[in-house]
Amino acid sequence: MKQLRLMVCALVLLACSPTPTNECVAYTVSSNTDLQSPVVSFRNDVVPIFVQSCAFSQCHGTAGGGNNGIFLGSKTSTFDPGAVRSALVGVPSTELPTMLFVTSSDPFKSYLMHKMDSDLCTLHAQCTGGTCGQSMPKDNATLAPSVRDVIRRWIAQGAKDG
Repeated sequence: MKQLRLMVCALVLLACSPTPTNECVAYTVSSNTDLQSPVVSFRNDVVPIFVQSCAFSQCHGTAGGGNNGIFLGSKTSTFDPGAVRSALVGVPSTELPTMLFVTSSDPFKSYLMHKMDSDLCTLHAQCTGGTCGQSMPKDNATLAPSVRDVIRRWIAQGAKDG
C-alpha cells in the first residue's frame, strides 16, 4: 500500500511539473542592430572570424573532407579570400539546396546565418534527409551575437569581396 501511495504521488508530481519546451524559434536580430552600419569588409572583418572559428582541419580549414565542400580559410597556409567568398555567395547549400549559403543582401535567406544562429530547427523539414545537420561552430557554443552580426552585416551590405 505504501508503494502504491508513493507511485501515485510520483505520478501527480510528474503531471503537475512544468514540462520543458523544446520550441523551435527562429533567431531574431536585436531591434537596435543596424545592418548597414558600420560598413563591413569581407577580407578585413569576416575572413578573420572564419579563420578564428571555422578554419580547423576537422572543420572548414581544408578543401575536402566532411565539410560539405565549404572551405573557410586556413590557420597554417595562405589562401585566396576571393575564392572563399565565391564558394559561399550565390551557391546552394548541400543540406538545403533551395537556399543559398549566402544570399547577397539578405542574411535572413542565407543558410550560413541559420547555421550560425542555431535556428536550423526552423528548416529541418525542408532539408535533405529531414535534418539540416548541426549548428556552427560544430560542437561549440554559438558565437556571440556581436560576432555573428559582423557576418550578417556583410551579407546585408551586399556580400561584397572588399
